[in-house]
Amino acid sequence: MTRFLVLSLGTIALAACSSEPVEQESADDFANRIGGGEQRAGLAPSQPDPDAPNTASEAPPSGADLTSLQKLGDVGGVDLGPREGGCTMMVGQEEMLIAAGMRDVDMPAKAVVRVGDGLTMLDSGPGGLQSIKNGTTFSGEGFTVRVNPAAGVGQSRLANLVVTDAAGASQSYKGRWICA
Repeated sequence: MTRFLVLSLGTIALAACSSEPVEQESADDFANRIGGGEQRAGLAPSQPDPDAPNTASEAPPSGADLTSLQKLGDVGGVDLGPREGGCTMMVGQEEMLIAAGMRDVDMPAKAVVRVGDGLTMLDSGPGGLQSIKNGTTFSGEGFTVRVNPAAGVGQSRLANLVVTDAAGASQSYKGRWICA
């Protein structure tokens, strides 16, 4: 019995000693990852770059290829409203769409994408956070964005995102649909 107890305690101690500490991402690392944390001469880190739009418009920039999404980057000036939670479409290491389900399930969900170097707001039907997690279609001026996550209820699932413009041209993106 004593031998079993010593062996068990030794195994637990060895496991505890061999586990590596988990490094949590710093605020600066997070800001750099989403494109808003680069130091700019003469600006405090909390100030947005005056040359990069970080607020969203209802209409995409004139002449933009609406099927060609770009990395979101700094979205610090985007107001998605009083949300219950949201989801992000990651293509590789780049955030391509951020969506928010409203606390009031009768309100339309909101999303933001970057096209033509400008942030553009999109709406979907009512339904709250659950409708976003399940996948939905967002509409903007001249284009739609359909998110089709894999079946399941996991916080992170494989997903396909299809952007279609008013003329019917479309572009598909494969990545991960991550919801909180």
